[in-house]
Amino acid sequence: MLFFRKHLISSISVLLSFPILLTFACAGVPENSSSAEKPVEPQTSIVNKIETQIEKLFGKEEDPEVVKVLLGGDVMFNWGIRDTIKSKGELAPVKGLKSVFESADLRILNLETPVVSEKSWDHGKAYVFQAKESDLETMSFLGVDLVSLGNNHAMDHGPEGLEETLKFLGNRNIYSIGAGKNLEFAFRPWVWEGKDTYLRVYSATNVAEGRSHYAGQTPGVMPLDPELILKKVQIEKFQLNSSRTSKRDKKSKTISAGKQFRILSLHWGVEYSPFPTIEQRKTAKTLADGGLDIIVGHHPHIPQGIEKIGNTIVFYSLGNLIFGSRNAYLNHNLIVILHIKKSKLIDIELVPIFGKFQNEDHLVRPLEGKEAENFLKEIAVLSQDLGTKIRIEGDRGWVELN
Repeated sequence: MLFFRKHLISSISVLLSFPILLTFACAGVPENSSSAEKPVEPQTSIVNKIETQIEKLFGKEEDPEVVKVLLGGDVMFNWGIRDTIKSKGELAPVKGLKSVFESADLRILNLETPVVSEKSWDHGKAYVFQAKESDLETMSFLGVDLVSLGNNHAMDHGPEGLEETLKFLGNRNIYSIGAGKNLEFAFRPWVWEGKDTYLRVYSATNVAEGRSHYAGQTPGVMPLDPELILKKVQIEKFQLNSSRTSKRDKKSKTISAGKQFRILSLHWGVEYSPFPTIEQRKTAKTLADGGLDIIVGHHPHIPQGIEKIGNTIVFYSLGNLIFGSRNAYLNHNLIVILHIKKSKLIDIELVPIFGKFQNEDHLVRPLEGKEAENFLKEIAVLSQDLGTKIRIEGDRGWVELN
């Protein structure tokens, strides 16, 4: 439909411009023309106005009731990202993403690094990531609202590093989920309400360096525990139903907070595998049956297929987003933009993102043209194997929901 509208508008614009051009061609140039006279409005301006009216006629304007939620993959600032920052400036790696992020109302990424001071609490891991407070300028530039910390690097610098990370994020009004001073804090969802949409976003991981990194009575990350997650969802539903019956407006009508739309960010899977495991698919089915609307995964560092389970959409892996790797296994990546109206998913937009940085600077940007189309076809094939259809229109993919 979008393809049809685009070409119909283009065709009508061309046809409408012919009488305008013909009129000026026949009239010729006035004999007593003067540079002081008011110039005739350019034909391109007139055509643009006509295009705008046509777009309004065909409903191309944004629906004010729709909330667009952007979901991105893994973020860290070491290796190639650090090199690009040093040579080209703090914001250089992400300037190409600005327009995509501006198109969304809410922006959620997986922050796979502690943000700490120059002091290091290195606990002897094979790979230890460390971001500086100044690196969060990137997050502010992109307008990031929320980061998930439920991953295997949030505890790279121990409880002290986690504490600093939470402090530095808080200083920039960037919310975080999936890690905290104990299990209760790590499991707290981010709650957002607006435009009659009610979001709850959670974060968990089944990948950690050891049990000591999982939250309990001590600081850590939220473990992937389907039973615990679904129990919390059921409690929240009970509390919501209770509030509906107890709260009434002045006319004694029940106040309804509407349906909750639940997103779970999961760090899981096998690194550099394009396929989810059988165990992941079983877990996804359990979580979908329990009432989650979206499951968005990361950790494999390359994208995997998309699966529709009932009314639940599972993105097993989006791949990286802002990540300094240069290894030979890297592929392009995905940004997902959920279109939600009154807590109901009405569309899913897939934005292909450049990710093959083996031989170039880490300048992250959307793919375009044939490169975008070819990569989206890869995602479509992987998703088809999981029973889900992807529609490709230009440089974007769309998940078939029906």
